[in-house]
This record gives sequence, C-alpha cells and structure tokens, in this order.
Amino acid sequence: MYEGLFLIDNAHATTEWDNVVKHIHDILQKNGAEILKTEKWGEKKLAYKVKGHKRGTYLLIHFNAKNSAIATVRRDFHLSDYVVRFLIVKDDKIEDLSQIGAVVPAVEKDVDKIPEIPVVDISAENEVTVKLAEEA
Repeated sequence: MYEGLFLIDNAHATTEWDNVVKHIHDILQKNGAEILKTEKWGEKKLAYKVKGHKRGTYLLIHFNAKNSAIATVRRDFHLSDYVVRFLIVKDDKIEDLSQIGAVVPAVEKDVDKIPEIPVVDISAENEVTVKLAEEA
C-alpha cells in the first residue's frame, strides 16, 4: 500500500478540479495501481515558493501498486502539468495496524528508573594540567 500526497497547481485546481483528479487517477491506473481512497486536503498557502507558486491545493491518495511500477509513476508525475510537487511513500505499517486494530501505547517515563549520574570533581585534574603546562 502506498500513500501519495500531491501539490496541485492552484490555477488548475480551482477551475478544473475533476479533470485534475481524473488525470492523477489515470496515471496511477495506467501503471496498474488500485486506488483505495482519495481525499482533498484543500488550498493552502505555502511556506515558500515552489516552482513559482505561493499557494497550492493538496490531494492525498492511498493506492496499491507493484514496487516495479512506482518508478514509472514518479516519472509520469514529474512530467505532469497539473502536479507541482508530490511525495509517494510506502505505508505497510499503517495498513497492518488498521487491520488488527492495535494502537501503539504511549511510552511512559518512570523517573525512578533513570540512573543517577555521579558528580566528578575535575578541579584537581585541571590543576595538574595547568602545572604541567607551566613546567613545559
């Protein structure tokens, strides 16, 4: 299972959103991917300009694909006019946790288990090194 986060050119997203989503789905399906979930995150102001864009619309897609197809998918998205930037990551762990319904418990800190650090007086060592430096 893969998760793809796409930053869409805002000019295309506002005028032809359905075509943009269809274009992204077509690229994935052309390479043998099965689309599981598509979620629009909406328009956001970017922290810095990305390829000259100050704003963009985010689209999150969960999909299944073969490992060998991902390189071709990435190439196709690099060539797309609609996609400004994208990130595709494998998320097997999220899928496994959702299947078994397990929630990872938060780690509790136990102050009693933290070992104490001994205090070492290094002033005597500094005096020795100073004396050695003066003798030389």
